[in-house]
Amino acid sequence: MQIVIAHSHLNPGGVTRIIESQIDSLSGNDIKVLVGACSDEESITSRGAELHIIEDLNYLERRKYSDKQAMELLHKIHRELREHLGKDSVLHFHNLNLGKNPIVTYAVYLLAKEGVRVFNHAHDFAEDRPTNLQFLKEILTDIFLQDVNEVLYPNLPSYQFGVLNSHDYERLVSYGVNTDRVEWLPNPVAVKVSDEVPDKENAKTDICTSLQLNPEKLLVTYPVRVIQRKNIGEFILLSLLFAHKANFVVTQPPQNPVEIEMYNQWLAFCEKEGITIAFEAGTKVDFEKLLSGSDFCITTSYKEGFGMVYLEPWLLDTPVVGRDIDFITKDFRKDGFEFPTLYYKINIPGVKIDFKDLNMKMQMEIISGINSGKIEKQKIFEQNPILNTLFRTVATHITEKNKSIIRNNYSLKGYGIKLQERYKKMVG
Repeated sequence: MQIVIAHSHLNPGGVTRIIESQIDSLSGNDIKVLVGACSDEESITSRGAELHIIEDLNYLERRKYSDKQAMELLHKIHRELREHLGKDSVLHFHNLNLGKNPIVTYAVYLLAKEGVRVFNHAHDFAEDRPTNLQFLKEILTDIFLQDVNEVLYPNLPSYQFGVLNSHDYERLVSYGVNTDRVEWLPNPVAVKVSDEVPDKENAKTDICTSLQLNPEKLLVTYPVRVIQRKNIGEFILLSLLFAHKANFVVTQPPQNPVEIEMYNQWLAFCEKEGITIAFEAGTKVDFEKLLSGSDFCITTSYKEGFGMVYLEPWLLDTPVVGRDIDFITKDFRKDGFEFPTLYYKINIPGVKIDFKDLNMKMQMEIISGINSGKIEKQKIFEQNPILNTLFRTVATHITEKNKSIIRNNYSLKGYGIKLQERYKKMVG
């Protein structure tokens, strides 16, 4: 059996890390990786997988295509994929249903109709991103005269799905996908700590020295690439509310040009307001050392596929606090996980909706108002009493319990076993 793993790119981020974990968990198998772009080829080849760059798999430029242009690209992509598939291959494709390249999505659908075994690993869905869904319709319906739902969720025994959580499992079933064609596949959680990473206290001292932070304050890290759904405005709000007791750090800048514009506006805003946050810390210090040295990791994200940020830091004895995403955390809580302080909403005096639902301009106005004293900090804490517990010391037994659950329920070995059993069912 040959396993062909495919994705639009291998830029640093969540899906890339999962692909690397899959290769590790399937060690000993014949693995080929097909991607549109890869910034670090050695990260794949050093794991024993064969890597092929097929530029047409990358995101498709959002513009109008003639019928001829779309058809020519479809035939080209179909041929490029087919060349790498044998009789016993399983094509494990990541995020086909996100809508970033509708022609790739359609080509894989056609391959499945021809009998190719497809495992569609769904991290995100176009249904949650209206512009992506519209792009799918422009290509699949307007040009190829296809029903979008049929292409995304074909009723073919050779076309199966992997999902990250129970919410997405139920979603696929509601879309008409038979349960026997869906694998609930929570991401593996593993942190490889180098022997050179010092203990927590010394790691914090080193990080604070490198980033020129006050070591007497708490070190609070948001381990993400700043994109819209990570809700960076709320992170900045919290940094202002707790400026007296904590250093706030965020790890990576965005790469998408649309996101960069938003990010630069927030950088300029923080500079103008004199709000001190260590941006892009992940480009300046070792990531695992940063997580290890942090007193807390925080998340203000309002949309996640799996929610690795809720789990991974615990393995480095770093508690996780911040905004709760119930359909994500409910799976972890069922496993017995305890979270010290997660909140569902931030109320602002005189504002009727959750802070996360405000546009950037309104978020900036509120933060600026707090910074100038027009909005009293104390009023924010009165309307959001849970914030008073946000950085309360977490008992060691909770950390140890959570670490144990991760090791038992989200191991790399168990993940590999699940994958191989699903592949074997598909191959027969």
